[in-house]
Amino acid sequence: MLVDCHMHSHFSFDAQPDSIEQIAASSIRRGLKAIVISDHKDYFYHGMPPQKLEIQGAFEEIDRTRQLYDGQIEVLKGVELGEIHADPAASALLEAFPFDTVIGSLHVMPNNIDFYDMDYDHLDQEQLLRDYLKEAKTMIEHGGFDVFAHIDYPLRVMKREYNHPSFANFMEWVTPVLRALIDREIALEINAAGLFGWMKKVGPEDFVLDEYRRLGGTMISIGSDSHAAASVGRGIEECIAHAKAHGFHTVMVYRRRKGESVAI
Repeated sequence: MLVDCHMHSHFSFDAQPDSIEQIAASSIRRGLKAIVISDHKDYFYHGMPPQKLEIQGAFEEIDRTRQLYDGQIEVLKGVELGEIHADPAASALLEAFPFDTVIGSLHVMPNNIDFYDMDYDHLDQEQLLRDYLKEAKTMIEHGGFDVFAHIDYPLRVMKREYNHPSFANFMEWVTPVLRALIDREIALEINAAGLFGWMKKVGPEDFVLDEYRRLGGTMISIGSDSHAAASVGRGIEECIAHAKAHGFHTVMVYRRRKGESVAI
C-alpha cells in the first residue's frame, strides 16, 4: 500500500498555496492510497505565542475533499506539532480536535531558534547535537503524539565545507531516544526530505534504523514531508526501500489516533 503520512498544505506557513483538494488530486495521480495532511503548529519555550494554524478551516477543507474523492483516496486529518512539551496548550489542542495522526517534531531548541536559523559557523555543533538528542528524549517521554518526525532534522542544515554532519559518533545519545520511542509506542519516521538536500538520501541513517530494530523497534512511519501539491509522494519508494533494507515490511497508519500496521 502506497501511503504518504507527512505533507503540508496552504495552511502551513512555509508551504506553497496549494489547497487540500489540489494535493489530493495530485496524490491520486501519484498512485497514493492514503495521505495525512499534517500542517505545522509549533510551540515555543519562553513566552512566545504558538504558531498559528487554522485547524477548523483545514478540517472543513479535508471533509470537502473526502466527499469529492470518495473511494479514490483516504485523506486523514493530521497535524505536525513542534515542541509539544514546551506549552501545556498543546495538550488542550489535542483534546479539542479529532485528529487521525499527530506528528511530533523538534524544530527549535529552548532558545526558540529554529535549526534553519542558527549560526553554525559560531557555535559548537557537537554540543548542539547532544543537546538536541537530549531534548528529543524529553519530548518523547512527555508523549502525546503518534509519530516522531525526521530525527535527523538538524543534519539537514548543519553541513559546511569543513564538516559532514552525522549521528555516527552520537549513538550514546541516539539510543536513549530510540528506547524512549519504543517504550512510549511512538513510531519512528522515515522522512524523504533528505533525498533532495545535500544528504541525497532519505533519513534516518542506516545505523540508526539498525539500532532501532536491534532494540526491538517495529513501528515505522513514512512521509515525503511535501510542501506542495507537485511533490506529494516524492521519495516514498525510497522510504519503502530504506525500511525494507533494514527488515521493516510494514508501516503505521493512524486513524483517530489508533495505529494500524500496513504492508508495504
